[in-house]
Amino acid sequence: MSQRNRALLGWLVVVAAGVTLLAARGASPAGAQSEALTAAQRERAATVYAVQCATCHGADARGGVVPGTDDPVPALAGNPDVTVPYLDLVMRVGRMPPPENDPYDNRARNVVIGDTDRLLVVEYLAEQFDIPGLIPVPIGGDAARGREVFATNCAQCHGSTGAGGVAGAGAWTPPVAGKGAIAIAEAIRVGPFQMPAFSPEQIPAEQVADVAAFLQEVDEDAGTPVTGLIELNPVYASGLAAIFVLAIVLSLLWIAGRPSWFPDPAGQHRRGTQPDAPVGATMADQETRS
Repeated sequence: MSQRNRALLGWLVVVAAGVTLLAARGASPAGAQSEALTAAQRERAATVYAVQCATCHGADARGGVVPGTDDPVPALAGNPDVTVPYLDLVMRVGRMPPPENDPYDNRARNVVIGDTDRLLVVEYLAEQFDIPGLIPVPIGGDAARGREVFATNCAQCHGSTGAGGVAGAGAWTPPVAGKGAIAIAEAIRVGPFQMPAFSPEQIPAEQVADVAAFLQEVDEDAGTPVTGLIELNPVYASGLAAIFVLAIVLSLLWIAGRPSWFPDPAGQHRRGTQPDAPVGATMADQETRS
């Protein structure tokens, strides 16, 4: 074998090894963002899970019930709806763990598990229970294009600038502005709770980045008017319009039932009526007045 062929073969071996390594890292449960947990990290993650999650989801992550109720809690292990992005999202935005064991209250919440512990718990659960998926890596997007995508797919529930509100049927939609590109990408793909999931065919990765860029720009430029309202989503706008119309109708009914506010004595004379004579007036006074 010539020296040139040996060099070529060597490069082929290097490339093949690199491709194999990348494939193996890409197939790891928690994605290429993290390495395998150390013993100390695994212990820390197990402790956080036991304190914050196991009460409802069980020590074996097979689910259970909400304490004090009969409401079922879904399993994390072996659940096809639970993926690494799902786990990361619900802790990243504070949806989990829920306050006072009320997982069905989806209003905005404070984040309980910090960034470091969250990533450890996600990696730990993925490792222990073979949960698939990757935490998305954010890419740059175009805010102008993102506004159009958001208006088409998201604004009906989350409002035109992502401030959240009521989507009807008692469903309260949380604000999405300022949540960060990773949370936006995760939410679009996994569709947490009542939200529908959007496939790459419905919203491609480039458009996901555009939506994240738009919401980031909204968060940076957000202003609050005197009323404290940033925007009105369709449900809020309809409710305020109904209240306004009702107030007008009630005002008109009240006005219609009131006596004349400005009596016109001169008009009474023109209609042939006479004002009543004061008490004690004499006949001469009445004749003089006539």
